[in-house]
Amino acid sequence: MAHLISLNDEAYAILAAEAARIELDPEQLLRKMIYEMQSPDRRKRPLTLDELEERQYLEGKISHIPAREPLTQEELEEREELAQLFAGGKPASEMVIEDRGPY
Repeated sequence: MAHLISLNDEAYAILAAEAARIELDPEQLLRKMIYEMQSPDRRKRPLTLDELEERQYLEGKISHIPAREPLTQEELEEREELAQLFAGGKPASEMVIEDRGPY
């Protein structure tokens, strides 16, 4: 469920300026502030996958949160083509055995 919050121009300008200062957008800054307001007990519980993704997004570790939609037929075909392209050669296990040399 999504909620909208109304801010007057002055409040939004303050929020946007602070967000820009720490290189976040205003929504990311609000999410970060809400997270930091939570009790330490709640923050110490294991994160759900959604919470982990959101945290990594806010920290700039990932560029977007995946939509979790199934791949299209074109995407599946493209992945198969790339797999075939890069699958050539010997398996890594054989190369390692060869690199060891005689005992």
